[in-house]
Amino acid sequence: MSSFVSPSASRDADATTAMKWLPLLVLCLAQLSTSGDNATLSIATGALVADLHASMDLVNIANAMYSLAAGSLMVAAGMIGLIVGWKKTFRIGCGLLFLAELTAYFSPNMEVFTYGARLLSGVGGSFMIPSVLGIIASNYKGPQQAVAFGAIGAASGVSFAAGPIICGLLVDHLGWRAAFAAIAGLCIVIFAGSFLVPTPAKPERKVTFDLPGVLLTVIGLFSLILGFLKVSSWGLITPFNAPFTVMGISPAPVLVVFGLIVLAIMLKWERYREEKVGSALIPLSFLRTPQVRNGLYLTAFIFLAYGSGIFVTVSFVQVVAGLNGIETGLLILPFALGVVIFSLGLPVVYKNANPKRMCQLALLIGTLGSVLCIFGFEPSDFSFIVPVGMCLIGVSMGIVSAYSSYIVTSGLPSRDAQQSGGVQATSRNVGQAIGVAVCGMVMLTAITMSVQDAARSDTQLSSDTRTKVADITVIPYLSDSAFSKLMLDHGINQTDVAPLTTVYKTARLNATRAGMVATAIMTLLFLFGTRNLPTRTKGNQNDDASDDKKKTAVR
Repeated sequence: MSSFVSPSASRDADATTAMKWLPLLVLCLAQLSTSGDNATLSIATGALVADLHASMDLVNIANAMYSLAAGSLMVAAGMIGLIVGWKKTFRIGCGLLFLAELTAYFSPNMEVFTYGARLLSGVGGSFMIPSVLGIIASNYKGPQQAVAFGAIGAASGVSFAAGPIICGLLVDHLGWRAAFAAIAGLCIVIFAGSFLVPTPAKPERKVTFDLPGVLLTVIGLFSLILGFLKVSSWGLITPFNAPFTVMGISPAPVLVVFGLIVLAIMLKWERYREEKVGSALIPLSFLRTPQVRNGLYLTAFIFLAYGSGIFVTVSFVQVVAGLNGIETGLLILPFALGVVIFSLGLPVVYKNANPKRMCQLALLIGTLGSVLCIFGFEPSDFSFIVPVGMCLIGVSMGIVSAYSSYIVTSGLPSRDAQQSGGVQATSRNVGQAIGVAVCGMVMLTAITMSVQDAARSDTQLSSDTRTKVADITVIPYLSDSAFSKLMLDHGINQTDVAPLTTVYKTARLNATRAGMVATAIMTLLFLFGTRNLPTRTKGNQNDDASDDKKKTAVR
């Protein structure tokens, strides 16, 4: 007997499918907007220095402001989303980001740009990104949820590739203000599109605001992230250019330790509060469920791999090889394609994948990509091996992106799954800060020690030069001309600058390779966090259960 589907029923099914996935497009645009804001700042650095007379210190603070504001507030925003509703917090975040871009467009100086525009963008991101994850967790279930989370990962991949290219074209042809105005226009589109997003159901149990927990979380995360971000500029133990010291050592590790202590106190408080009132910023289910903990580790890996791999590669190709923003974007394109194709395509094409095995494979692929990059760097250039290695790192990130958020939400009760967006987003920020901090510290230490050791053993250099080089606290990652100027500024004899520059080229190459070695080691370490991952998605488990019932019926 043949089945017949009426044209009207087919049209209704198509409409239902469109209404299911159109909101996801809006959420992906939201992810693109926050990533585009950060990409624009990176590309516009030179223009900001020229137009607003910005110092590099202020540019670095502007770069860090988003991570500090967003990373510190995202957990709190996750609770606010449950209280007032995810659509409201999504729109609040979109509105704040719009104001941030307008502030950037009209900024008369770098102070307004940094403490106005960048701070607003971080606060806007802290509301928007957890809302995106919360809306997905509440509106999509099973395999559809895995596809939706994969699409968000793909949106990040698109921003990695398209961001530098599009922003570079806007900055070069229309100016940096036009680039920020374009993102403001995108925010208007996103806000209008938010009316297509279904309103998530409110949690069954009432959630009350936790002011002590929020204060402890903000202080702890701010200190932790700031400490990691400043390791490479303030020093790990010996202070470099720190504004102050703590008992003679750099304040960066002190801030990290202080942040960890405050967060430990916060977790104690949250345990007490959940037992007393039934809700918490970080529910106990996050800490007690091994699958959720491992999923959060993997979420941190995604941006740790991005932070460390991109940091090392972009530092080399721009400082040493001299690539501009657009050329750098084209170099990163294979990396971004790896993220996009695998984060979006894997849950669609390979529906019966084993999440645990896939994530383990992803980490091995990422390690291989990091190792390949080591052999692609040359003293003043790079070979095709570097984009190949970056592509593998992107594939690794894409595979993990396809499953990490689903792994977290599928291991939690419904209300906690919605609230996990803030914790997941914070894990990404902390992961990125750690990746940049570790690679930056490894590279600075390697380059400083290599130059000083070579200078100390080179008898052709004057004794005065060897003494002055040994007294330099830190030798930064610079171009050849910038290094020569640095040596002259430290009083090095002109005749000794040329041989020192030759030494520096070798030291810089070794430092770059050391940064990728650190990326490979960190990636391998994440394998220890895959032990408790699920081997099947909920959709697969339901299918298996159905098959078992059918077999039983046949028997």
